[in-house]
Amino acid sequence: MLKYCKRCVTPDSRPHIEFNENGICSACIASEKKMASIDWDARKKSLGEIFDKYRLNIPGKYDCIVPVSGGKDSTYQVHMVKNEYRMNPLCITFRTLARTPRGEENLQALRNIGVDHVDFSPNPVGINKLTKKAFNELGDCSLVDHLAIYSIIPNLAVKLGIPLIIWGENPLMEYGGSESDFEVARLNRDFLKKHDILKGRSWEDWVSDNLSAFEIQSMIYPEDNELESIGYHPIFLGYYIPWDAKTNMEVAVRYGFKVREKGPVMGLYDYADLDCMNIVIHHYFKWLKFGFNRITDNASNEIRKGRMTREEAVRLVKERDGVKPPKEYIAAFCRQINITEKSFWETAEKFRNKNIWKKDSNGEWYIEGWIGGDKVPDRFSNTPI
Repeated sequence: MLKYCKRCVTPDSRPHIEFNENGICSACIASEKKMASIDWDARKKSLGEIFDKYRLNIPGKYDCIVPVSGGKDSTYQVHMVKNEYRMNPLCITFRTLARTPRGEENLQALRNIGVDHVDFSPNPVGINKLTKKAFNELGDCSLVDHLAIYSIIPNLAVKLGIPLIIWGENPLMEYGGSESDFEVARLNRDFLKKHDILKGRSWEDWVSDNLSAFEIQSMIYPEDNELESIGYHPIFLGYYIPWDAKTNMEVAVRYGFKVREKGPVMGLYDYADLDCMNIVIHHYFKWLKFGFNRITDNASNEIRKGRMTREEAVRLVKERDGVKPPKEYIAAFCRQINITEKSFWETAEKFRNKNIWKKDSNGEWYIEGWIGGDKVPDRFSNTPI
């Protein structure tokens, strides 16, 4: 049976979340610490010193790499790095095969800030083979995205000799991890391994008779000695300055970033999850595996920012968490990896967590102990749409 944070609506099924003796989750504790006890002026000074160390002020020589998707957070990162700290960044994107038209528009708006940009497209044959394997074996359509971006960036850093990498938020600080995770300033190999971001697998584990190393060669993480040779320094910008999705969006809009006019695809925000269709399916599998979805994520964030009460959040979770992804998103994913929609739902059903989901007397699935009510049927059909 699920247990929930007493302050927000995060369940104890969320990976890496911890609850204290008062029933408060580690994400809420981190948020309180961010507001009350972090010396942001000191951290901002440290960030300035890092930038001063790596600033070259030489045309043709990039000071740093900023990984970007074109979303509101990466637009904010570029704004801060280029306009606030006067750095000369090279922006790099992993070009997902499921990019949306709005994602393309927003990526162009980011470029228009005035930066050089690499839109890196890995071998699509390898990408689709790996996506299909990860979906079938792990129930994860986005593992390939994580493997790609977290490997492509250090690879290009080594090849181009650019040691400083500016990532966005520390996700463990924003969404919940152990207290020691709140103090992590760098996104390196140790961080990826410790937090199981790649599901405990490296590129070697995916190579098979049907998938060669050459087909996923851009996802081969550099050796430690290669990274050490350039003084590799990958930092979380959100460790040094306060991070807020709404503030980031407001900055991004100034540069031409566009929200989704029809409203959110999933969750509360019309300015999130815009660039890739597959991320919506990724959120759907959280519902099956962990019993929560994007409304829970967003509402918990709004509570921590003081913009929503817990009562309002519970109501929204009850009304909208677990809503089915748009039909066209699932259909596009099935076309991408060449499976039927029937096969999609059969695979989805394999990953329903039976420790969380139970069946009532009518054979309907429900989440035991769900904050929205024990006997609410599953809002996802396991039949083709």
